[in-house]
Amino acid sequence: MELQAQLPQKHLCKDCDKWYGQEDDEYGPCMYKHFRKEKRYVTYGYHECDELEELERRVTMWKQRTSDGSPTATSTPPSP
Repeated sequence: MELQAQLPQKHLCKDCDKWYGQEDDEYGPCMYKHFRKEKRYVTYGYHECDELEELERRVTMWKQRTSDGSPTATSTPPSP
């Protein structure tokens, strides 16, 4: 199964902590691509993430959140 499909919403470059773009500019460097010294390491912020390592990390985090008992992983326990 595709990793993006396992997430509650598509993970975009602009949502990643390894992307250092400006919302106004819409483009910015991807640290994964820059680390590999790719010539085209600047990405569009609304591009779907294609970094396997990042997507695997996100899917693992999402599965851990949902396995903690919350069907949406967004609810918080009631305050005392």
